Amino acid sequence: MESKLARIVKTFTFRLALVYVGLFGLSVILLFAFIYTFAMNYFQGQVSDTIRAQYNYMANDYRENGSAAVEERIKEFIASDDEGTSVYILVNKDYEKVAGNLNEWPDNAIKEKAFEKEGHWVRFYIEGTRNTPQGIEVKAVMIPLSKWRYLLVGQTLQSNEKIEQTIVQAFWASLLLTLVMAFSGAIVMTRSVMKRINVINRSAATIMHGDMTARIPFTRGGDEFDELSSNLNQMLDRIQMLLESLSQFANNIAHDLRSPLNRIINRLDAGLRTIEDENPARKLLEKNIQDMHELIGTFNSILKISELEAGAEFRNFEPCDLQRILENLVEFYEPYAAEKAIALENHMNMPLEIQGEKNLITQAFANLLDNAIKFTPRGGQVTVSCELHEDRTDILIADTGPGVPSEYYDKVFEKFFRLEQSRNTRGNGLGLSLVSAIARIHGATITLEDNAPGLRVRFSIDG
Repeated sequence: MESKLARIVKTFTFRLALVYVGLFGLSVILLFAFIYTFAMNYFQGQVSDTIRAQYNYMANDYRENGSAAVEERIKEFIASDDEGTSVYILVNKDYEKVAGNLNEWPDNAIKEKAFEKEGHWVRFYIEGTRNTPQGIEVKAVMIPLSKWRYLLVGQTLQSNEKIEQTIVQAFWASLLLTLVMAFSGAIVMTRSVMKRINVINRSAATIMHGDMTARIPFTRGGDEFDELSSNLNQMLDRIQMLLESLSQFANNIAHDLRSPLNRIINRLDAGLRTIEDENPARKLLEKNIQDMHELIGTFNSILKISELEAGAEFRNFEPCDLQRILENLVEFYEPYAAEKAIALENHMNMPLEIQGEKNLITQAFANLLDNAIKFTPRGGQVTVSCELHEDRTDILIADTGPGVPSEYYDKVFEKFFRLEQSRNTRGNGLGLSLVSAIARIHGATITLEDNAPGLRVRFSIDG
């Protein structure tokens, strides 16, 4: 059986919720892209401002007091740099170190853009400085103070890398948390919607199984589902009214025509008694009387089906022995089967008691047996058997006739439906409709199966 989660995942609501999950994820990505870009630009600007300020101090010192003042300023800066992020080197015209915390002038520095008149912004990597690991990127300024002195002032980007790492970690954590929460919200929202839809589906299933009085409950909260339920209930009220009107119309016709037909039959019977057996008119009258009886039988079937479909309550349900009922029916139909050289076999060999209305149960199986014998050719076979399951009992009536095409399995239970469109075979197309109505009020189901050859009718009773 399909799990609840699998059913949720297949729903349109869940797929729509996943779209919103994607939008939430995209919004987090865009938000952190903005935060990352803004933060990186801000901290890069801070580094550049710090470098520019330190260079200005040293340039003023050099103009006022010469190289010695710059060397003192470098020592001062290095001493005050607790984090070890500053990089300095002062070299002579031969690029020999005069002061600073770099061992040598970085010849492999990558120039990025000009700084003031003769300097350049550069980037390079250092193997190590105080309190810093190896391989740290440095952003710096290279600029000649004079013909004899060249100065480099820089800042390691270790703090920027830590900030960048923190932002990336926060991004992944936030994205994961957002997706988990959005996915959980999608499941909760889908379950909530499915719960409301399942109420409608259950009500619809109840109505489809014949209870036209069932209606869709709603919370009266005024949301769209309540509005839908209210509209569907109004539609069902209208449909029920039309069906009741149509059923009443058919019942009235059946009632009104049944009495005149009975009077016609009585008059024909009286006239028949006055006609000699050799008179050709006698056969015609007998045929008319037979047709009248069949017509009255049709009206009686219509009235019985209408009564059952109207939901009439049969409160006289009592224990019924299906084995005994089927034995009597098989015994009753044996002469009819013998006329067609049909083997009618009963394999019900155990008592089987159910709660039901005995006359209706008998009529249902009588109709099934009558159909099986009627459509089975001479020399065929009709069998009655039983299958016991854990949750139900199946009564099987199988024949070796022409069977029913699978595409008509549902249609044969409709009123007046007949596979033989010419309608030359005796019957009115109401037998299986009546059987279906009787099964429904007993909580049973009827299914048709291929007997290869022939048809097998499975009458399933719960319990």
